[in-house]
Amino acid sequence: MALVRGGWLWRQSSILRRWKRNWFALWLDGTLGYYRDETAQDEEDRVLIHFNVRDIKVGQECHDVQPPEGRSRDGLLTVTLKEGSKLHLCAETRDDAMCVSTAHTRTTTRWCPPMHTRPPTSAATMGRPMQVPA
Repeated sequence: MALVRGGWLWRQSSILRRWKRNWFALWLDGTLGYYRDETAQDEEDRVLIHFNVRDIKVGQECHDVQPPEGRSRDGLLTVTLKEGSKLHLCAETRDDAMCVSTAHTRTTTRWCPPMHTRPPTSAATMGRPMQVPA
């Protein structure tokens, strides 16, 4: 599977509401997976964006969550799943957050052109930080 973009995002845990840094990989098939580190070997969970996501809010639209300490509200993402749960994420910038959110609207390739194929042994060699090309 082709990797669209990979990089570090903050993810808020569902139980204790603590922020944790995870390596996220957005795959060409619309899967957003998150991992313990950039090797992408130990997947914690995944979301099939085109099928399971009802809505994605970005930045100031994320009223029900505070960003991690030292991070801007502009990088926030709230991913609302069809079954009703929410995945709260925080990127470094609003552009990085938009890269993830555009997968929901099926315009991912406009924002984040495919870079590599899966699976090499290390995701660190697969992608750059989540940033929209100039």
